[in-house]
Amino acid sequence: MLIRSISLLLLSILSSGFLFSQVRFSSAFESGSMGEVRRIDSTWTKVSAKDSILTLSYDLSSRFDPLNPVDTALKPSARWYYFRMDGVKGKQIFLNIQNSEAIRPFYSYDGINFRRFDEGENLNKRQVNKIFTQDTVFISHFIPYKYSRLSNKIEQWRKCEYVDYREIGKSHLGVSIPMLTITDRSVPDQNKKRIWIHGRAHPSEQPCSWHLEAMINELTSGSEYSKSLLSHSVFYIVPMINPDGVIGGFSRSSSTGVNVEINWDREDSLTTPEIQVLKAILTELTEEIPFDLFLNMHSQIANSATYWIHTAESTSPVTYKNQLLLSNLTVNENPFYSSKDQSFSDMAPRYPEGWMWNRFGDKTVAITFETPYTYYKENIDGDWVSVENLSRMGMNSLYAISDYLDISTSSRLLVNPRIINKRRWTKTSGNSDVFFEDFFHKALSKRAKVIFYAPDVKQGEYKIYSWSVGPADKVSPDGKNCWSEVAEVRQKRDGKLRLRLKADSVGGVVDKFLLVK
Repeated sequence: MLIRSISLLLLSILSSGFLFSQVRFSSAFESGSMGEVRRIDSTWTKVSAKDSILTLSYDLSSRFDPLNPVDTALKPSARWYYFRMDGVKGKQIFLNIQNSEAIRPFYSYDGINFRRFDEGENLNKRQVNKIFTQDTVFISHFIPYKYSRLSNKIEQWRKCEYVDYREIGKSHLGVSIPMLTITDRSVPDQNKKRIWIHGRAHPSEQPCSWHLEAMINELTSGSEYSKSLLSHSVFYIVPMINPDGVIGGFSRSSSTGVNVEINWDREDSLTTPEIQVLKAILTELTEEIPFDLFLNMHSQIANSATYWIHTAESTSPVTYKNQLLLSNLTVNENPFYSSKDQSFSDMAPRYPEGWMWNRFGDKTVAITFETPYTYYKENIDGDWVSVENLSRMGMNSLYAISDYLDISTSSRLLVNPRIINKRRWTKTSGNSDVFFEDFFHKALSKRAKVIFYAPDVKQGEYKIYSWSVGPADKVSPDGKNCWSEVAEVRQKRDGKLRLRLKADSVGGVVDKFLLVK
């Protein structure tokens, strides 16, 4: 009788959820974010004659940002979630995550090393089902990129001789907003190309920070490419313009609920300290000379990388063509981006690009680049986004920048063509095609010839490419608006390199040549 009473008591305790409460949820840490949690069900499932497993099901809501005090009609976002669960070892955990997209999100047992849930663990959107092998697990929408990581990386980058560090201001909560100026100071800044890059206006957009980190890693690496690039350019980089939002684990707003991406046309009293800081430093740096390129780094929920190219109607045909050139240069030899992924929108003054356009027009190409969270090129069976391929994307972005700005490096040399028999070529201009110079050459005869000539080329094996001029369409035709290989050469000794090419070998059109070691 006593044994029966004890058994009934134990059953009552189990049924009451006493043991189930051992699973605890928390987001009280840097960048942590979580809304309400509600247990749906708890059951013991027999998995063998002598063993059972506890299955726990939860409804979990990602947390909404604060209400925007500037625009109360704007619905707050709740995309980002990052929380810890304790007491999960050996239990089957089912999560139904509301308010956000859970397409194979990430988990980590130590909060440092993250991996995606397998396809079988995320069969339905927003739902996760897994038996965890350790007692504590962190779950996040994407691999977190925290302000503390940025601070540690800045300490590393500052050791590079090419880096100058500056605090350009503080956030609403008094957090430092850092800027890196990266260039070779032994070379005068006069005639250098000037590039501005900033990221993390939206705190949830972690992939853009991993992408930008890879770019900075290369710029500070001391590689031959980076040293050559920095002798001809100055990079002004603000990696995290919304540190309060990142630290606080918000999705698209600052700690005050303001979306810092879309308040650039408002008076100071209706915007944030972060925007005021950025406007001040941008005004200071462009007082005498505008930037050549202004990049606004983001991440998007669409399953593709993209530039947001501003229409010719809202900017100018020249700016439209130049944006297409930069975009297609980023496509070149890039397995994660294609011209089919390009996005288009009108320039608007509420965005930082619109603010720049109103000041400098065609003098500065100001554009947003987005990385995805999930997979690339709308191909679920292709490459899924990872820190590793975001790093590779960073190199593609730097190559596109240096090519677009016509910056030659030791391993990537840009050359203008030398025309032979000028009567057999005609100059073509206008903005209906995508090309580098003010005009390009079109052959009038198959017998037309052109010379590739570079005066100072190091010994080694090289490939020579010609820019294949194509129409300024939203999607480039196959084989157009890209670097097309026209020759392979072996440079036996340091010195000049001269190569004569026929019109048909360059597709009947020449604009710019590229020599790649």
